[in-house]
Amino acid sequence: MECSDLRILFAGNPSIAVPALEALSEDFTVVGVLTNPDRPVGRGRHMEAPPVKETAIRLGIPVLQYERLLGDARMQVTALQPNFLVSFACGHYFGPKFLALFSQGTANIHPSLLPKYRGSAPLQFALLNGESHTGISIQRIVAKIDSGNILAQETLSLDGTETTQSLGEIVAVRAPALITDTLERLCAGRLVETVQREEDATFSSLLSKSDGLVDWTGTARSIHCKVRAYAPWPKAYTTYQGVQLMIASVYGPVDTAGEEPLPPGTDCGTVVRHEKEKGLAIACKDGLLYVDRLQLAQKKEMDSASFINGNPRIIGSVLGT
Repeated sequence: MECSDLRILFAGNPSIAVPALEALSEDFTVVGVLTNPDRPVGRGRHMEAPPVKETAIRLGIPVLQYERLLGDARMQVTALQPNFLVSFACGHYFGPKFLALFSQGTANIHPSLLPKYRGSAPLQFALLNGESHTGISIQRIVAKIDSGNILAQETLSLDGTETTQSLGEIVAVRAPALITDTLERLCAGRLVETVQREEDATFSSLLSKSDGLVDWTGTARSIHCKVRAYAPWPKAYTTYQGVQLMIASVYGPVDTAGEEPLPPGTDCGTVVRHEKEKGLAIACKDGLLYVDRLQLAQKKEMDSASFINGNPRIIGSVLGT
């Protein structure tokens, strides 16, 4: 098959998928983009389009927006005459009738080393679990979530300072070359498919705001991982004087968390001191964790020094009580 014979429908929503769409539109024929409807956002509840839609409009690619892929959606897709589906952070369920529209097959871009971290939050779970590496997988789309054959993978090393936002930016940059190379090998007949080992599968679940609550009796390392995994959403949080306090950022790589021992008799959650270069030293189960950016509810996020200027009594207080 010639690559010029591919007619791709691209399905995606957030900004992480934009570079992949741009690369595919440059090297292949993208006949349409499937994305979610515009959503109301912010206090003014103004309508906001998915980033993938905005990119498709700029590139002159037809856009289809659906909550669910029922008969009318399939009719509109069929009218575009696609023969291959590429999805990335799409969120739609692709049923058998929909998948049958693509005679040349399907490929999903998933930001983990499948079968590890199937599901909706692979970036967050890699950071939550303190992984030293993660990756990107290109897989076939099948009925069971993220269980299709692996077409390609790339490993990404982690240094222990990444947040979900920064890791997502890395994936966004690296995914385009991986998917375009995969499709080129498909066209050349050189694509090798690897069946996933079900016994090795792990899963990432949908996150909620309540997941961000910090338990200061945990290890410094686990809390360091949590803060980074939940940035920018839902954000790790605790309370200070009965008010919600977001823990926006921690200092240093994860391997340094808890290196400094607790002063004798210190309760977990105690703000022990402030260090100019590191931030607030907070007592955890096994040592100190340095927090360098914070945000009180209804206030702006700020660095630890600025926070101390407005809230000097936080030194010596016990957070989360």
